[in-house]
Amino acid sequence: MSDLLTWSPIHLGRWFGTTVRVHVSLIVLVVLTLFEAPFEAGPGGAVMGVVEAATWIALFLLALAIHEGAHALTARATDCELEDVHLWPLGSLAGPSNPPRGVNYMLSVLAGPFVSGAVALSTAAALGIFWDAQFAWHPLGRDADAGAPWIHGTVKAAPMSAPWLVGWFGYVNYWLFLANLLPALPFDGGRLFRWFLANTSLGSGRDGLAAPWTARTTAAILFLVGVVRLLFGQRLDGFTLIGLALLIELMVRSEARMQEDGGYFDDGVFGYDFSEGYTSLESSAAKVRPYRESALKRWRRRRSDLRRQRRIMQEVAEERRMDEILDKLHREGKAALTDEEHRFLVRVSTRFRNRQNTQD
Repeated sequence: MSDLLTWSPIHLGRWFGTTVRVHVSLIVLVVLTLFEAPFEAGPGGAVMGVVEAATWIALFLLALAIHEGAHALTARATDCELEDVHLWPLGSLAGPSNPPRGVNYMLSVLAGPFVSGAVALSTAAALGIFWDAQFAWHPLGRDADAGAPWIHGTVKAAPMSAPWLVGWFGYVNYWLFLANLLPALPFDGGRLFRWFLANTSLGSGRDGLAAPWTARTTAAILFLVGVVRLLFGQRLDGFTLIGLALLIELMVRSEARMQEDGGYFDDGVFGYDFSEGYTSLESSAAKVRPYRESALKRWRRRRSDLRRQRRIMQEVAEERRMDEILDKLHREGKAALTDEEHRFLVRVSTRFRNRQNTQD
């Protein structure tokens, strides 16, 4: 584990061509929810509290899988290569990267919030039609069972009942939809904003100052709202918003450190971005440092050097792999390629075209 932001110890394989891992924050959330359940149990007792918590986790993980599955399925359908997925409680913990310029990338990023929002609206409609229940639209709940719908607008749905299950499932999707509209990393809104900057004249260089300043403004607003919630006694909501603000600030600082080291590569946050081709290393010169360095600067410089060495090794491996596949394609034809080799060829070719379009 080189960085807490990158620590995803559980590997879930590939979903529609996208590598999926489970971030440590999601593991911590599940463990804490199950641990606290017996102590916060209602009239049903500790056992019933654990059952309710486990059911809520299952609904939550299902909503998360649908959200990320929409990203991956759309990326595969549009032949777009997405970053590796690091599942955390609000989607994928996407770090700074240089976004592709194609429309396919924008569609793939939009797919997650769109599907989550559609599920939330569908559950709200189902609650009204079948149970005369009102969906919990307030994103910052005022009680422990915030996502449970209101039956006839007067009482909360009973735990583990059908409207309770449907209401909570919709409420979790609603939260995923709202959170991923934030125009800052690691949220989908931040990736869309960066894609917009990369495709318009508003972004200069690597998005100029627009992206980090927008992210910091978002973090400041979340922090202030979180403090207000704390002052009014809403501790859980307050700490959640403050935590999100701190996470956004960490992302901004991580990106600044990567740019200082020479760009988006290997151990930056979530892997090297090859969208600018193999020759991008030539333009990434190390930052000139003062003669007398502090211990912190020396440590960061050593980390930068190690990341740069790993990037060079990764580039060499990618080039060797491409030569092998092209040789096999020339000797045996396209039909001889495996699915993995075909995906690799398409991915690298797409990145090369993106680099050519950027240069044009």
